[in-house]
Amino acid sequence: MLRLTVILLILGALGADLARADMDEVIVKRWLATNVGVDTLKIEFTQSRQLTSLKSVTRQNGVLWVDHRGEGRFRWQTGEPPQTIVIRRGGQLLIVRPRSKKYERRWTKESRSSMAMLAEGFPRRWEEFQRKYRLLGVKSQSKTHRIDVQPLGSAGRGVRVLTFVIGNGNGRLQGIDAMFRDGSSQQIAFDKVVTKVPLPTGLFSPDLTGYQATKF
Repeated sequence: MLRLTVILLILGALGADLARADMDEVIVKRWLATNVGVDTLKIEFTQSRQLTSLKSVTRQNGVLWVDHRGEGRFRWQTGEPPQTIVIRRGGQLLIVRPRSKKYERRWTKESRSSMAMLAEGFPRRWEEFQRKYRLLGVKSQSKTHRIDVQPLGSAGRGVRVLTFVIGNGNGRLQGIDAMFRDGSSQQIAFDKVVTKVPLPTGLFSPDLTGYQATKF
């Protein structure tokens, strides 16, 4: 009788785990569905960073553009005027520091920076999500779902947990949190999101006349 009770308890626990996993997948797929058909995207955001070398939190405003068409393009900039610009075109990253008039080109697969991870863009289908991330779980709160993932491949080498913050009501992405293996963290809160936005000419091909190539 005791053995039967134990077996029933184990089966009950397994059933609960499977049900929870199914619900997590439903929440992720609902978010992914909001990205389908969105070819271009502009996001105004507030970035908060906690570095291991600093006690205080640093905050910056920035703008992100994503173009899912063709080879896939991405531009991230912080500050106004921009202090740092990161652009992805295909498999290459371009990092620009306008103040110092310097830039660096590197392959995304060779980069361990958080920007290389974010520059991959936002998945739009379940199969793409599975290729890029291992789903750790979903924490549901009063107004948001927090989707915890581990990025796969080179993009995840420095990342402990990446969290997509999704709105309960509309299923849309509201922000991204990241915990890094060195103990630092980053929170990106979306202040304004515009989809199907026209992209300015030269947005992903900045003029580097007078800039010096370097290694940051």
